[in-house]
Amino acid sequence: MIPVRRAPLPLTDRRILLPRGGVWGERVAAEVRRRGGVPVTGQLIELAEPHDGEPLRAAVEAWNRGDYDWLAVTSANAAAALVSAGARPRPDSRVAVVGPSTAEALQQHDFRIAVMPARNYSGEGLVTSMLAALGAGPAEVLLPVSDQAGTGLEEALRDAGHWVSRVTAYRTVEVAPDPAHASALAEGSFDAVLVTSGSVARALAAACPVIPAETRVAAIGGPTAQALVDAGLRADTVAPMHTVDGLLDALSAAFALEPTQPFESTSPFAGLAPDDGTAPEKDPDAQP
Repeated sequence: MIPVRRAPLPLTDRRILLPRGGVWGERVAAEVRRRGGVPVTGQLIELAEPHDGEPLRAAVEAWNRGDYDWLAVTSANAAAALVSAGARPRPDSRVAVVGPSTAEALQQHDFRIAVMPARNYSGEGLVTSMLAALGAGPAEVLLPVSDQAGTGLEEALRDAGHWVSRVTAYRTVEVAPDPAHASALAEGSFDAVLVTSGSVARALAAACPVIPAETRVAAIGGPTAQALVDAGLRADTVAPMHTVDGLLDALSAAFALEPTQPFESTSPFAGLAPDDGTAPEKDPDAQP
């Protein structure tokens, strides 16, 4: 794992492929440029509403009635979907989030955050923080997630005796990449590609099954790195801080150090989106 330095190293003249556009892509591109890098947006995924929106609407109505004790949100994408579906903050219920991007997305709509991991912005970190706050008694937890999210978080909560209602808040859809971007990636024309969720990892593998060694594949955390390995790719850099800023810090440090061995470990939270600020998040998710 690449250590993160307090003063972020630059990405001077490094061509960085971003997996998403929109507001998220603009924000990340601006940060890459601030560090001296050259961002290129190559859309690999996009977000869509669930095929059937009724379960989400019903879950939001139940939350608004006070039927749940806790709301667990694993990406800014899920937060946005909840708010769009009409979710309102409740003084008698508590909200747990996977990381600061997800927290910000909810706080903009007056949700008060009760639990957030101190540093490990991942499903594993959220489980640890939630279990410490939940105590021994069974709690009703609403868990809105992507259609591609793994089951690690809900299984851990259920194993601890809590009731978890999982609902699909949004879908992650693979997008056919721009042929020019796919060709440039296959030819090693990028210095790095950012991989911010398991869904991005799978889309990247579909778009470019073999990524040249001169292109550093940077994963936002262990679960995303594992998704890359599962998809037949490698993870050259794994961010210890599971945010986009943490990913860019780790990538900056990696360019200044000798090449490292690809990620090989496994994680029970491989399918859970980190907090990627979209994400998607991911954050996370997160927050796929």
